Amino acid sequence: MTGKEYDVDASRDEGTIDSATKNENHVDYAMETIVKKKFRDAIRARKGLNLPSTSTDSYRLINGEGDGLSGLAIDILGGRVAVIMSSAAWCEIYKHVIMRAVESVLRSDHPDYFSDTDNAMKLVWRTTPSRLLQDGYQQSDDGDDSGSSIDQGEEDTVTIVTENSVKYKTFPFDLTSQKTGFYVDQRENRLNLSSYCTGKRVLDLCCYTGGFSLNAVIHGGASSCVGVDSSQDAINAAIDNAALNDIPSDSTVEFVRDDITNFMKNAATKTNEDGQYDVIVLDPPKLAPSVSGLERASRKYHSLNRDAIKLINEKEGGMLLTCTCSGAMTQKNGGQYFLETVKGAALSAGRQITLLKSSGAAPCHTQCPASFPAGAYLTAALFYVSPKTSN
Repeated sequence: MTGKEYDVDASRDEGTIDSATKNENHVDYAMETIVKKKFRDAIRARKGLNLPSTSTDSYRLINGEGDGLSGLAIDILGGRVAVIMSSAAWCEIYKHVIMRAVESVLRSDHPDYFSDTDNAMKLVWRTTPSRLLQDGYQQSDDGDDSGSSIDQGEEDTVTIVTENSVKYKTFPFDLTSQKTGFYVDQRENRLNLSSYCTGKRVLDLCCYTGGFSLNAVIHGGASSCVGVDSSQDAINAAIDNAALNDIPSDSTVEFVRDDITNFMKNAATKTNEDGQYDVIVLDPPKLAPSVSGLERASRKYHSLNRDAIKLINEKEGGMLLTCTCSGAMTQKNGGQYFLETVKGAALSAGRQITLLKSSGAAPCHTQCPASFPAGAYLTAALFYVSPKTSN
């Protein structure tokens, strides 16, 4: 009797496990079907934007809510690496499904990414721990690389990306850093600004790895360009990127490690044109991570823009491209809050400004404003700064 009872219980246990496994497989299958459809829709949209192209091989393939996949972003770098960025619990739970779907769809729709077996596309999984905690997901501390196809010793491997025919070094396999060495959201703003730089003296503040600077020289024909950043790693990368594009280190481009506030104050003390510029780019890191920090950030934006405006050519005037990547700043008052902040900075600088254009992230950073207005996070405002008037 006991043995018979054991047989019955064992059968039930096996059936329960079998049923759970089947249900899990069904859920995985359904999830993979949905994700693949979203991926293919996103690929079609990027192809409509001519991405990738002969001049640009790096772009955002998936942009979270904009592509119907909240908490998931994917950047294609150099046509050789897919950086998958997770900031939602569902992404971590279905990581294996996402990884499988990404490779399957890319192999189908972009077979050239895998045509060279020795240099086939690799997948890198990155997470944003703070966002995952907000979503109620606690990451394990087991040191797992989360499924990334990274070989031992590959962390320092460089991937060359091309954007607007300008080349950059990136480090997508270095999981110890949240940055890959490149942001694709300013692609069109970098190229557009270059058209105003012909024969001009350009100052690139918070230059990072040299995106605006290199476009100003290569596409714009700037007479000179100075890039300033507080990070030595960023300056080193910018110098390397200049060399990668065959720009001699002692030519028109100079990269300087300095706090931009300190650099601008020193430049303002110069009495000749060495302290003045025809075109200035101000692209600081996120100063307002949330609405609660908006007031403090607005004061910082005010002072930075005031000091930058003071350095615009006093006799001829010039261009200021000022940016914020803080969603709270971009979204307040329908985008007017940031523009009003810059206007106030101009008044403090004693200069008149005219708004010429206000743009956002490159269109591969798709948006769904109805369900997720926070997707509009970047503002790049181009102003004409008038010559300084005599009192």
